Amino acid sequence: MESDIHKDLIFSHFSRKTSPLQREFIARWLKEKANEEQYYEWLEEWETKHTQYVAQLDMASQRYSHFLTQHPNEESQPEASPLLPDRTYWWRSGWVVAASVLFLFGLLVLLRSDLVRYKTYETAFGETRSVKLTDGSKVLLNANSTLRIPRWGFGSTSREVLLRGEANFSVAHTPNNQQFIVKTEKKFDVVVVGTEFTVFSRKRGTRVALHKGEVRLHYQEGITEKQLTMKPGQLATLDPKNGIALKETRRVLEQAKPAWSQKRFVFDEVSLQEVAYMLEETYGLQVEIKDRELAGRILAGSFRADNVDQILQSISAILDINVIHRGNRVLLQSH
Repeated sequence: MESDIHKDLIFSHFSRKTSPLQREFIARWLKEKANEEQYYEWLEEWETKHTQYVAQLDMASQRYSHFLTQHPNEESQPEASPLLPDRTYWWRSGWVVAASVLFLFGLLVLLRSDLVRYKTYETAFGETRSVKLTDGSKVLLNANSTLRIPRWGFGSTSREVLLRGEANFSVAHTPNNQQFIVKTEKKFDVVVVGTEFTVFSRKRGTRVALHKGEVRLHYQEGITEKQLTMKPGQLATLDPKNGIALKETRRVLEQAKPAWSQKRFVFDEVSLQEVAYMLEETYGLQVEIKDRELAGRILAGSFRADNVDQILQSISAILDINVIHRGNRVLLQSH
């Protein structure tokens, strides 16, 4: 039966027209990870065609509570006949009704969860990924990053996305000038209409580079809500205390896309310690620098690299240091 599950059956399930047995088969089918995403795609399609449907979670909860009050000992009652159960009684028995209510209740709770509400795009260490959104906007995810997009209402009621990591956005303009908002985990939001910019949001900090157009930053410094409007060529950096530093940089203005999207690595007078952080975040490496003086040495310049070994070789040549790479551990030390 599980192999016979198809879109028409699932649509009937969303319309509450399936039998308890069919719902049981669907529940088993959903245990397969490969079927889960297909289920959500059908759910999104069904919701689009049935926009009047609103999950009555409170009503389902009240009905279930009422059932428990009216049938406190229903599950402990014996069957009608231990030798030949009455099929009619089996289908009408209280515990089957309770199981159906519980299944429906669990499904409605699931529909409220982030797993269902958002479609998630992820990249592994060393991987980049291009994503085209339904409103025509384009996103390029850097390595070790996650982007969450609402499954319903995106582009119609709002255009909000959630980012962890780093991504470059090329936001499409809409006829009604609808705002596009990039939200991060640090109470830091980027609000735009149509523009190109890059957002970096990781544990060690947050920054926004504006390539084209105009963006407005919403952030919280202490208990104060603040806003800052950026212009093309500016780089805004948020420190751990949510204080913002804004500077002009020609490099941001000249770059239509971030350097990492072209497998280029640009070091604009950054310390070796900062480079170590980048290697950890982008490639999942554990980097050890032997002494503090070496960690403070400055790198300036750019180079192209197709993989992490080429990056390490370049760092070794530029700073004239030893680089030992074993598994996911890297040791940086002077000669």
